[in-house]
Amino acid sequence: MLTQSDDLLEHTVKRLGLAALGAAGLYLLSRMVFKRLVTQSASKILREPYDRNIFETYAMTSRVNPMIMVDTNLRAESGQAVMSFGTPFPMPAFEGIRFNTAQLHRFSTPQDVEVDTTLVLGKQAAKPLKLDIPILITGMAFGNGLSKQAKLALAEAATLAGTSTNSGDGPFNAWERAAAKHYVVQYGRTKFNRDPKILRQADMIEIQFGHCGWVGLGSKYAWKEFTPELRKAFELKRGEDLVYHANFPELSKPQDLGRLVSDLRKITGGVPIGVKLTCGSDIERDLALILEAGVDVISLDGGQATSHWSPAAIHDNFTLPSVSGLCRASRFLDKEKVRDRVSLLVGGGLETPGDFLKALALGADGVYIGFIALVALLHNQEFKALPYEPPTQLLWYTGKYKNKFNHKEGAKYLANYLRASAEEMRMMTRGVGKSALRDVSPEDLFAVDETSAKIANLPLHYQSAL
Repeated sequence: MLTQSDDLLEHTVKRLGLAALGAAGLYLLSRMVFKRLVTQSASKILREPYDRNIFETYAMTSRVNPMIMVDTNLRAESGQAVMSFGTPFPMPAFEGIRFNTAQLHRFSTPQDVEVDTTLVLGKQAAKPLKLDIPILITGMAFGNGLSKQAKLALAEAATLAGTSTNSGDGPFNAWERAAAKHYVVQYGRTKFNRDPKILRQADMIEIQFGHCGWVGLGSKYAWKEFTPELRKAFELKRGEDLVYHANFPELSKPQDLGRLVSDLRKITGGVPIGVKLTCGSDIERDLALILEAGVDVISLDGGQATSHWSPAAIHDNFTLPSVSGLCRASRFLDKEKVRDRVSLLVGGGLETPGDFLKALALGADGVYIGFIALVALLHNQEFKALPYEPPTQLLWYTGKYKNKFNHKEGAKYLANYLRASAEEMRMMTRGVGKSALRDVSPEDLFAVDETSAKIANLPLHYQSAL
C-alpha cells in the first residue's frame, strides 16, 4: 500500500515538473517569437517607403476625422447621400462662458430662499402655456424617427417633470397626447396635423419652417417604405408617397404667414402660436417677418442640433452655432421691444444645466433638448443593444431592439435628469445672487476666450470691472 502511494507521488511530481518545464519553454519561445515579430515589423515600418508602408494607414487616418472616413466609405459604397446623426465638427458653444460669483460686492442668495424656475410661453396669448421648468423636450417624430415606446417615455417624463413634449414633424397620436400634460404640435410642410380636431388638442402650435437636419429642404418617402400603422398615422392613401414640401404650399409670399398665424389662433382658441426655424445668417430678416406675423413664440435650432436620418452635408455645412443664433436673435428682439409678448426658445447642443442657464442669461426664455434627452432615456438600458448594436436601436421606430426598451424606466430616468438639471440651475442662480432663473442676465457672465466674448458681448476674464 505504501509502495503504491510512493509511486503515485513520484508520478505527480514528474508531471508537475514536466508541466513547469513546458510552461517555461513556452514562455521563452513566445518571448522570442514576439521579439522577432516586433523587430521585423518595426524594421519594415522604418525602412519601407510610405507607398508600401503599413504605417501609411496611420498617416491617412490621422489626417481625417473618423466620421469623415466612415462617410467617405459610405458614399463610395452606396453612391447616395450619406445620412447622419449630427456633425463631428466643433464650433463655438457655451463652454467659453462662465458665471460671475456673488460674494461680497453682491451677496449670494440664501439657501432657504426659493428660486423660481417657472416659464410662461405666449405671455399675451389667451391660453398661455405655463411650465414648471424652462427645459422642454424638442420635436422628435414618431415613425420616421422614434418608436411608440420612446415617444411615450418622452411624454411621461415631461409630465413627471412639469414640462412639455413635442410631436416633431411626425403625426399626432392620441396615445401621446393622453400621456403628456403639456403637448406642442408641429404644423409642418406636409398634409398631416392639419385637422382642426387635432390642432384644438395642442397646448401650443409650432409652425415648422425647418430644423437642423433638413433646414428648409423638402423630401419624399415612398408609400411602400411604410408599415400599415404608419400609413394610417400619416394619413396616406394607397400608393400615396409622403411628401415634405420645401415651403408651405399655402404661403405664396412671406407676408402670408400672418394669415396662417391668425387662422391657427382662431382654430385653437388662443393657444400660443410659435414658429420654428434654423439659425441662418439672415436670421434678423427672418425674425422681422415672424414678428410682423404676430407670433407668440420663436424656436431656434442651432448648428449643434442633431436629427435622425438627415443629410450629413446639411449637418456639416449649414446653420449658425446655437450660441451665435441665440445672441443675435436676443439682441434683435430687444431692439424691437417685443420681449413682453414674444418668448424665445433655443435648442442645439445644449447638454448640461450650465448650458441651459447660460442660454437663459443670454436671452432665451427656455431651452429645447433632444439628443441629451435620449441619452438620459437610455440610462440602465444601453446594454440591451451594446456591444453589437448602437443603443439607439432601442429607440428608433425601425430599431432592432425597440421592443426591449422599457418606456416606464426610460421616463423615470429622464424625469430624474430634468429634475436634477433644474435643481443645479437653482444652485447656480443662487451663486450669482438671483432668486429666479429668468433674472440671470449677461451681467452675471464673463468669457474665457475672445470668440465667446465677441459673440455674446461679454467682458473677458482678464478685464477689470473697475
